[in-house]
Amino acid sequence: MTKQRSFLYDTLRGLLIWSIPISHFTRVGGHFASASLSGVVYITINVFVMQAFVFLSGFFSKKPDRARQSAFKTFMLPYLVFTPIFYLFRYAYFGKAHLNFLLPPFALWFLFSVFFYRFFLKDLVKIPHILAISFAVYIFAGQIPYFSDFLALGRTVSYFPFFMLGYYCTTEQVEKIQRMKKWQCALLGTALTAVSCWLAFGVKAPVGFYLLKGPASELGMAWYTDILLRVLIIFLACGWMAFLFAVLPKTDNYLTYVGRTTMPVYIFHLFVRYVVKVHGLPDLNQPVYYACLFGFASLCVIVFSSPPVARVYDGFMELCYRPCEAAKNAVVKLLGKEDRPPQE
Repeated sequence: MTKQRSFLYDTLRGLLIWSIPISHFTRVGGHFASASLSGVVYITINVFVMQAFVFLSGFFSKKPDRARQSAFKTFMLPYLVFTPIFYLFRYAYFGKAHLNFLLPPFALWFLFSVFFYRFFLKDLVKIPHILAISFAVYIFAGQIPYFSDFLALGRTVSYFPFFMLGYYCTTEQVEKIQRMKKWQCALLGTALTAVSCWLAFGVKAPVGFYLLKGPASELGMAWYTDILLRVLIIFLACGWMAFLFAVLPKTDNYLTYVGRTTMPVYIFHLFVRYVVKVHGLPDLNQPVYYACLFGFASLCVIVFSSPPVARVYDGFMELCYRPCEAAKNAVVKLLGKEDRPPQE
């Protein structure tokens, strides 16, 4: 189990975090269209990457008590710290910004949502058939107006079933997937890529749908289209995860290292994303544009996962956590004294 987490699972995390800047820069680089290579790349990434991240979070939350204990420091604290930092950055860079902790800004929704998954997991697993319920709610979430950006409810509900799927998934089941034959992997990968091309060129759905963050009515989609595409995404996300489990190396490699330092990449590349959104990417021709897109995204991963940057991030977050820990200890000490029976 330990060896697999060190290599296979961290390698998968490394590939996933590498995909996120590519997705973001593809969308804002300056030449995005659904029916294009950019659209294929964007849709392919967004039908499985965050689902896979959430799946892995659930997979490594087998001990709900420990998941609850670490939820604040790992997820909610970075959210509380970087939400105002991004507000100040946007204000300084764009001249206007809006600060609202109840409306998670851009990609910080992930921290907000996973905090709730892990903190309340101990209670959620007590609900009978919670996995089936979570998928049922996910399928119909696009028809409920309240599942929107507020408290990241749309995404929290839509990605929750993949967290529970990871929680209930066993190492033995993953090992069974890893025994897929090469021809099976090739067939699966080809089929998944073909579906992404079909979604990009043949399906008239707004690309914003694939973020699963709001109701269908806000996107101008018919209710049945939203439901059918949500069902399709379940199969696509599971298919891509199975494919990657089967083809990724189980030995130590550079992606393994990146997979252990995902948070600095996830946070810091967002600053770059704002710059790319304003200035775009060099577009002398298509090859140059895509070379800059993938190269710039890769540079973000290499730089932000480097040991110096990782140490800065860890040190900064540890510094931010000390007052929280001191306050917690003070409260525990106070309550401990109050709970003692009076001495006779």
